[in-house]
Amino acid sequence: MKIRLQEIEFGSTDVEKTKQFYQTIFGFNTAVDQENLTVFTLETHTIDYNISTHLPAKATCISFLTDNLEEIIEKLHKNSIPFDGPQPSHLGMKSISFKDPDGNLLKVNEATNSSPEWLK
Repeated sequence: MKIRLQEIEFGSTDVEKTKQFYQTIFGFNTAVDQENLTVFTLETHTIDYNISTHLPAKATCISFLTDNLEEIIEKLHKNSIPFDGPQPSHLGMKSISFKDPDGNLLKVNEATNSSPEWLK
């Protein structure tokens, strides 16, 4: 049997507002843009599926990896979106965390010199 992660879907109270958030902060492009549904195309070759004690039980966090954390921080400041960090994270990364308009926890990580090569 083959299995792969196909999608991550969030429920939203305002799809248009949330779509604008992800386009503004991350620059995501839409593959499908219909009433009550936006599908973004992500340039990812691998996705990690983690289970850890980094979050409380039953909590979910979607993490992104960037090579320019400062650019994300600037966009968050420009759009008055509060965030925590940057702070050291596991695997030698530095990270920030914040919530989207629907309260979903997001994290953006940047590999550092002490991170494994496969993260860089």
